[in-house]
Amino acid sequence: MSSESYNTSDKTNLRDLAGFYIIIPASLTASVPNCICLIYLLTRTITRWWTTKRSLPMAHRVPFYIAITEFNLFCINFINTIYSAVHGHTIQGKACAIVGGITFFFVAVNMALVGLLSLTTYLRICRKYIIDMGIYDYKLHLIILLISLTLTLIGVNDYGPNKFWCYSAPTDPITPYITIALIFFILLVTSYCYIRTLLEVNIQQKKIRRLGSDPANFNRVDLIVVKKIVGYILIFLIEWTPSTIYFIAQILEYDNIWIYTIAVVAIQFGGVGNAILYTVHENWTNKYDSSLNNSNSRKNNSESNYSSSNLNNTSRTSRNDQETYPQIKVHNSITFEKTDLL
Repeated sequence: MSSESYNTSDKTNLRDLAGFYIIIPASLTASVPNCICLIYLLTRTITRWWTTKRSLPMAHRVPFYIAITEFNLFCINFINTIYSAVHGHTIQGKACAIVGGITFFFVAVNMALVGLLSLTTYLRICRKYIIDMGIYDYKLHLIILLISLTLTLIGVNDYGPNKFWCYSAPTDPITPYITIALIFFILLVTSYCYIRTLLEVNIQQKKIRRLGSDPANFNRVDLIVVKKIVGYILIFLIEWTPSTIYFIAQILEYDNIWIYTIAVVAIQFGGVGNAILYTVHENWTNKYDSSLNNSNSRKNNSESNYSSSNLNNTSRTSRNDQETYPQIKVHNSITFEKTDLL
């Protein structure tokens, strides 16, 4: 295929191009369930944090962080696609370059986040090395922003119209090369960490079943939470593998309708897949632990000037509930914060 198949000027009528009535509708249709699932996931997590007034356990922070990056990516992709669908051409001029740069930045943020999460999980489980990310994991976020901003600025002159949307101008392959290198590297690191962590979890679970007690460096809560996290990593791998093929085709100037279609649909799978996993693990509605109820009960009793004996009984009941190991559940465990994966 020639470069003209990729290089479309601002005045090109996209409706005349082959695949317009397949690729654009497929992208917009797939974006609807993606948006709904992302809003559902973000709402549940924020509601949980607001109700408990406590730092979210890692089993909830991981899907929350991923959902934020996925939602940012959804918004910019939706703007990019809906404009082309309505006007029949991409966003024009400098605005197209800005949208393309923002799109690349959000792609880099999403990939860097999952790559670092998979790496820190691997270090925690397989190497017994815990990294302190600071309050609200600010160190993690700073590293992600630094990596993403650096990669975005490298191709600052390369963003522009790219057939059906604004991303990287096809006249200069720097941005596609960077994207492919980033995807390959992240997918390689993520796949390795995913496999090694999953194998280690299975080994530790076998030890628990054989010994009837927790290994020295693990407990049941750690292992269950890690299995949840690697599930979100698997969704990431499924989401971005088709995009790798798309970017390779872009560099080779191979124009294929179904490569485009699969890529734009797969990129919308992240929110749906993560929401399904979150619902499977945490049920349809938030459930809060008994310690929260006991804490609220103690506060109300104190404000009502209840006798100290009632307070002591409530406190003993709360301690007994928390110390009864079989009652620990990952979706409502506060104990897990003491052994934070990150």
